[in-house]
Amino acid sequence: MRVAITGPNGCGKSTLLKVILGQLTASAGHCHCSVSLAYLDQNLSQLDLTRSVVDHLGLQDTPLAEGVLRSQLAQLQLNADRVTLPLVALSGGERLKAALACVLWRREPAQLLLLDEPTNHLDLASSQAIEAALAEFPGAMLVVSHDEDFLQALRLTHRLAWSAAGWCFQAM
Repeated sequence: MRVAITGPNGCGKSTLLKVILGQLTASAGHCHCSVSLAYLDQNLSQLDLTRSVVDHLGLQDTPLAEGVLRSQLAQLQLNADRVTLPLVALSGGERLKAALACVLWRREPAQLLLLDEPTNHLDLASSQAIEAALAEFPGAMLVVSHDEDFLQALRLTHRLAWSAAGWCFQAM
């Protein structure tokens, strides 16, 4: 299942992801998720800017051999000369790609990816690189995005959309 969560700024899309993660409590009802999750937040708060991409992936205990990992990082347009630099020296787009690598290539693969605005501030080539990496992900995804072209490329199965009438969940 691949679900897009869409709506205007401030309608609660990011809040919904945080409720699913258990970072916030639902104001009504309850939420329990029993699958392994990986979260890419729009602020990239999971990254330590003093560490490199390679260091972060070591912390995530990636199952990939170093050569395979470097090849996959290159597919995300993270070149070999950049992946050993502290993240503070990388652009915002490179940091986003580093965070995505951390959620995709960890030892215990996530069954559900929660992605909050994963293409914000990226150029077209970078967005396409992220689309390609996500196309290979075998699990489920909840994706908050305003980028309709990106959402279409993900082969969505459902959409949860906010309107003045409230939330509407529909099959694609």
